[in-house]
Amino acid sequence: MDTAAVDYLGINRSDGNCLDVLQERGPMSAGELALATGLSPGAITSLVDRLEKDGYVQRTRDGVDRRRVVIELTELSQRLVYEIYGPLGAGYEWLTQLTDEQVRLLIDFLRLGTKLNAENAARVRALLPRDRTRRRGRPPREPAG
Repeated sequence: MDTAAVDYLGINRSDGNCLDVLQERGPMSAGELALATGLSPGAITSLVDRLEKDGYVQRTRDGVDRRRVVIELTELSQRLVYEIYGPLGAGYEWLTQLTDEQVRLLIDFLRLGTKLNAENAARVRALLPRDRTRRRGRPPREPAG
């Protein structure tokens, strides 16, 4: 679904992830967005520049601290998110039929899955980097001679 969404919007997956974070958490600074997405501050600057040029985000002054600039979704972006994901909500009407016990089971299941994914991601991040000279999907080259 996310691949179809970013293809429709004409953006890449990192840009789509940025829009997801802003949709879920609301306006935030570039530094906060970098932390939330795991991207470097330089990558976030380029990413936000692209999304701003496409009309999906805007930089605005924080209402409390005027020195602070935050990045937020535009009305266009919000409309498109609803257009893309809104119809999915109707598919979840069955949730209203669940008992409290069933809902607690689902919540526990989702929390456990989130915890296991986070732990595994931390494990993978701690691994030594692979040889980046290898081309993805191809075996390593034989040494010459």
